[in-house]
Amino acid sequence: MPENKFTPCVILPGIGQSKVEMIDKKGEKIKMAWPIDVDGEALMNELKGSLMKMMLFRKDAGFSDKVASVVKDIADPIASNPDGSMKNTLRTVSYPRSLAECSADEKRYIYKMVPLNKLSDIIGEENLYFFSYNSFGDTYETAKELSSFIDMVKEKTGSDKVNLVPVSLGGALSTAYFQLFRQKHDVKRVMYFVAALGGSHLIADIMAKNVDVSNGLSMVEMLANAKTAESLGGLLKMMPEGVFEKTVDKVLDVLISQVLMNSLSIWGIIPPERYPALSEKYLSDKAHGVLKEKADSFYEYRLSFPSVVRELEGEGVEFFAVCGYGLKLLPLCNSSFMSSDGIIHVGSTTLGALSAPAGEELCDFPAEGKVCTDPSHSHLSPDKNVDAAYGLWPERTWYFASQGHDAIAYNDTALEIAARVLSDDSFTDIYSDDGLPQFGTVQDNRK
Repeated sequence: MPENKFTPCVILPGIGQSKVEMIDKKGEKIKMAWPIDVDGEALMNELKGSLMKMMLFRKDAGFSDKVASVVKDIADPIASNPDGSMKNTLRTVSYPRSLAECSADEKRYIYKMVPLNKLSDIIGEENLYFFSYNSFGDTYETAKELSSFIDMVKEKTGSDKVNLVPVSLGGALSTAYFQLFRQKHDVKRVMYFVAALGGSHLIADIMAKNVDVSNGLSMVEMLANAKTAESLGGLLKMMPEGVFEKTVDKVLDVLISQVLMNSLSIWGIIPPERYPALSEKYLSDKAHGVLKEKADSFYEYRLSFPSVVRELEGEGVEFFAVCGYGLKLLPLCNSSFMSSDGIIHVGSTTLGALSAPAGEELCDFPAEGKVCTDPSHSHLSPDKNVDAAYGLWPERTWYFASQGHDAIAYNDTALEIAARVLSDDSFTDIYSDDGLPQFGTVQDNRK
C-alpha cells in the first residue's frame, strides 16, 4: 500500500445527521425512524376533528390528549425501553467506506450534513469517512461500533491513527470512545465542531420541565420544521386560553417518557451539574437499574474528562474546537439567557469558557478557573461577551459571534479552520494564521 501523507478523518455527526430505519423481522424497511418526517398537512388533518370540537366548545375538550397521542405515535419509532434498549428494531443507514467509494447520492447527503468539501479537496475523498449512528441509542454500544469503524479506516488507508471530527452530539460519542478505547492510541487530532462536550441546558430544561410553555412553538420547530410551526402559530391565535400551554405540557410528558428518559445518548448530553437531580428523578426505580449504571459511569467520566484530556495531550493527541456564541438558547428553555449558538451554551462547546448572558458584557474575571494566565495574551471577545482564557483550549478554540448551531456548517471561515486543522500539522493554534483570528462573526454561505 502506498504511503498516505494525510491522516484519514472520521466525521461523527450530530443528532439529526444520521438516517435510521425501522425494519421488520425480515429486515425490510417499514419507515424512516429518524430524522422524523412530519407531514404538517397530514398532521392537521388528523387533528381536525378534535380541533373543531375544541373551537366549538371553547375549551380543551380532549384536544391536548389527542395531540399527545399523535406525538406518541410519531415518536414511537425512536422510543426506548427503561433499560435503554430500543423498543423497535432499527437499522442505521451506514457508509462503511470512504467518500471516494460512496455513490453520488450518498456524497450529496454527507456533504449536505457536514460540508467539508474544502477538506476533501486537500486530503482527497479517499481519506474522508462518515460514521452514522442511532442518535438515541446506547452510547457505549455506539462507541464499540465506532471502534470497529476506525479499525476499518486504518486498514483501508494504511494509517495507524485517525483524526476525529465530532459535531454536536458527536462530541459526547467521542468522549465515550476515549473512555472505552483510549488504550488503542489511534487518535491524532480532534476537531470539535459545535460539540456538546458539557451537555445541553436546553435538553436538561426539557427533562426538568423547566420551560416556558408559551414558547412551545420553538419545540415544534426543533422536532418537526419551521413550516409546521408556522402553521400551528396561526392556530395558536384562535385557541381558547390555556389550551396551548396544556397541550405543550402533555407533549413534553410524552417525549420525556417515550424517548428522552430512556436514552443513554440523551443522558450523555445532560450538563454534569444537573445530572444528579435529573437521574434521581427518572432513573431511581428498579426498571431503570441497567440504564442508570451506564449513565452514572458516563457521568463520572465526563466529570473527569478535562483531566483526561491533559493526559491524552501528554500522549500526543491534539484538541481543537470551533463554536458559536452570543445567541440565546431556544425560548422554550428557561436557561435561554445563556450565551450560546441557539442550541448549546458556549461553556459546553469550549469546556469552560467564561461568558455573560447573551447580549451582555462580562464584568467579572475570577482568577479561579482561568486556563491561560499569560498577561500578554488577551482572549476576550471584541463584544466582551466571552473570555476564551477560561476554556480548556484557550489557544486552540475559535469563536463566531451570533453564529447559529446548524448554520455554522455554512460559515466559510469555520470550515477553513477545520480544513487546516485536519490537513496541516503545522497549523497548531490561533496564532498559526493571522487571517484566521480567534474571534469572528456570523457567516452563512447559503445567502
